Amino acid sequence: MLVRPCRVALAALFATVSLMVESGLAAPADPGLKLNQIQIVGTAESYKLAPSPEMLSLIRMGGKKDAQALDFGQPPIAAQLDAGARALSFDIVYDPQGGLFKNPAGASMADELLDKDYVTAMSQPGFKVIHVPDVDFKSTCLTLQACLGQVSAWSGAHPAHIPIVIILHCTDSRTPIPGATAPKPFDAAAADALDAEIRAGFAPGRIITPDQVKGTHASLKEAVQAGAWPALRTARGKVIFVLNDDASQAALYSAAGGRPMFAASDEASPNAGFIAIDDPVRDAARIAADVRDGFIIFTRADAETTEARAGDTRRRDQAFDSGAQIILTDFLLPDKKIGAYQVSIADRRHARCDVRNADCAAWDAAGQRTATAR
Repeated sequence: MLVRPCRVALAALFATVSLMVESGLAAPADPGLKLNQIQIVGTAESYKLAPSPEMLSLIRMGGKKDAQALDFGQPPIAAQLDAGARALSFDIVYDPQGGLFKNPAGASMADELLDKDYVTAMSQPGFKVIHVPDVDFKSTCLTLQACLGQVSAWSGAHPAHIPIVIILHCTDSRTPIPGATAPKPFDAAAADALDAEIRAGFAPGRIITPDQVKGTHASLKEAVQAGAWPALRTARGKVIFVLNDDASQAALYSAAGGRPMFAASDEASPNAGFIAIDDPVRDAARIAADVRDGFIIFTRADAETTEARAGDTRRRDQAFDSGAQIILTDFLLPDKKIGAYQVSIADRRHARCDVRNADCAAWDAAGQRTATAR
């Protein structure tokens, strides 16, 4: 008769300890902040493995810079989350029948043998996770279903985590090499199939959706400008999906109601909630204004390994200073082959208060010290 009460007590204890581990605190961790009032770091190609030496030699024939831009990889998804990543990005391709990408043209040109697990995964129906089809195709998780499964497992083991933003980009253009695969277009059928994979990976109560934020407002834009983002305290343990594609694909996706994903758009769209602004140096003023207006911005601290190879932190530092809430990088951890460059938040809560749109005194006091970026 004591089994059930003990289980309840243990579950409560586990949740409390998980919160303390995530926040580093025994007191409430989120003093008055909303989802759009913190800054987090995420990985820009969360799934990517470095190409093989044979493939790099082939890529290098097109230029040294092209090879350098692709010569990096990421640790497994769980390791990134353990290291503080709270945003993940996946480049996906639509493959409803399976098998479309199982014979990459670049592998044949480079005489690279394909792993049996690769062929098996690519033969399955569903979205595949590939950086550059036919060329840069090695991933720690080859299908979107597998990637989301890893995120879900980590989330379930850390139920008090700061919300994880999952950014998806659907590639439907052909890589310009001989024999390359022609991806299927991201059309209405693809959008519905993508929704189905998201919902298969996460129960409704674990996803923060556009309709939840919109509420009774006339548009999502009106809602976020009115401060309708959820409180960080109530958003813990959940995920947020964002489609980051061109305007036509975003409009196609958002045309149907009840979607589980936000669609990144510009400030003029009634569906504006998340906005992608890649260059925090050139567009610093725009980012700061958008943050003040209630939007959530994601930007890049580095790209194509350029800043990492040069040890140049100016773009990284400007990304944080701009107030953008999501800072994406290829170097959450340093790459020993490249140098000491990395992008992280030196706070055990894996976030810092956004000084552009919040009073951070209580957050900083709760954390015993001000969070800093490095």
